[in-house]
Amino acid sequence: MTQAEIVSERYPHKVSAVFHDARRARDAASALAAKAGLSSDQIELVEPHDPKVAKKVEPESGRIFQTILRSHLWLGIAGLVAGLVLAGILVAMGLDFAQTRPMWVFILAGAFGAVGGMLLAGLVSVRPDHEPGIVKAEEASEEGEWTVVAHARDEDEKQRADELLEHYSRDVTDSL
Repeated sequence: MTQAEIVSERYPHKVSAVFHDARRARDAASALAAKAGLSSDQIELVEPHDPKVAKKVEPESGRIFQTILRSHLWLGIAGLVAGLVLAGILVAMGLDFAQTRPMWVFILAGAFGAVGGMLLAGLVSVRPDHEPGIVKAEEASEEGEWTVVAHARDEDEKQRADELLEHYSRDVTDSL
């Protein structure tokens, strides 16, 4: 199961950097396009007291609902399968409790596996790895600072953006 099957966002990775002045922030944003290979729709510049800070930092909020549905479906099924495999192993091992009521072992292990998978999906859906970058960009905007946000398609783009922004700012935050 790949990340693309679970996460519906086109740009699941975020890298942000806070700047004290506009010129340095604009230079970093230009460098992301020129040197890191990101397109203009992947780069956002959050200005001081920007009313659209939330939209700039998390532009794909509409796709988050799709991520919730996909992750619960796929991870619930994966958990169910894992539970049924575990039940099969327990029955095959010849354990007394599994031999006397094998149907209950399969039902319970499958149910617990499915619930465990959906609990994991809840964690994936909430995207706690995005929270530090969102909070930092909002705080910087309120304090009159600039933030450059790079929305990366994959781990490679995220790494390139992270390395480049670290040359321009000491205050860089990235997601998983």
